[in-house]
Amino acid sequence: MKILRIIGRIVLVFIALILSAYLILYLWSLTRPEIEPVALVTSPDPTQDYAEAMARFDALLAEEQARGDIDPNCLPYVLSHGAKTQRSIVLFHGLTACPFQYHELAQLYFTEGYNVYVPRLPYHGYLDRTGNHLADLTAENLLAVMDPSLDIVAGLGDQVTMAGLSLGGNVAAAGGQLRSDLWLAVPMSPALGFRFVPDILTPALTRTLLSLPPDVYMWWDPINQANFQAESGYPGFSLRALGEIFRLGLAIRAQAATQLPASQEQLVIDNWGDPAVSLGAIDALQDKWRNWGDSVAHYRFSLLPWLPHDFISTDAVGVRLDVSYPVLIDQIIGYEENNP
Repeated sequence: MKILRIIGRIVLVFIALILSAYLILYLWSLTRPEIEPVALVTSPDPTQDYAEAMARFDALLAEEQARGDIDPNCLPYVLSHGAKTQRSIVLFHGLTACPFQYHELAQLYFTEGYNVYVPRLPYHGYLDRTGNHLADLTAENLLAVMDPSLDIVAGLGDQVTMAGLSLGGNVAAAGGQLRSDLWLAVPMSPALGFRFVPDILTPALTRTLLSLPPDVYMWWDPINQANFQAESGYPGFSLRALGEIFRLGLAIRAQAATQLPASQEQLVIDNWGDPAVSLGAIDALQDKWRNWGDSVAHYRFSLLPWLPHDFISTDAVGVRLDVSYPVLIDQIIGYEENNP
């Protein structure tokens, strides 16, 4: 019994420390500037046919190549069947990653008959992997990629899907909220909040991250730091950039509360074992979409076998592509086949 009492006291102290940290976060956020609203607007200019879509992509690719500071593995790409297909998909990569993240999964969708477009998100994919490039990222930068990407892929397929992981999931969610010519929006583990902070405190966390003096650079691998080698992407990220990602997520959720999603269908995919993003925030977005009468589809990977936050990169620590890839193919293709 004495051991149980000791364990009980330790648990109570641990809970008290966590609650104190949450309280400090909230009180500190009150001293920070208000979160600037994000203007969630869209200016569609969809391509009308395959030739126009490829012409826009070729022009974009030429601009990217001419910069000289982009890793060749991180350039945007199209997997094309040489003509407009019944279905096309645009895939947005995650934080610190780049288009190479989808090099295997994109091929699987292509094999299933899709024309596939994988764009590069702002400040990602630079040859200089260790600079804090993401410190300049804003919610507006991310939103600005959504329209041109969907405009290109509109000419590649009759039925268009927009999917993205984590940071890219926020962009896909914005497309689902704003674009009526999008057939299916698929946010995958969108970064709408942090897993270990209650969603009610996401605005407080966002205000704090956005006002860090100065910005803080976080290593993915604190031991190896800059020597952390991924097949693509950076070894670390900016906390201020994370605040901008959450800022975009808050704006999407705020609009979803007052305006129904514009896309024809929505499918949310997330992961019970995800150590990074808030499942409560993801559920809150789904609830807001469902409140408009939409039957939002949802798939959540189970806790076992455990999957990391990044269940797409072929070199992610702990990834089980034999578990994740069949689900990602079946969920999206199956959804389209069952909801023509």
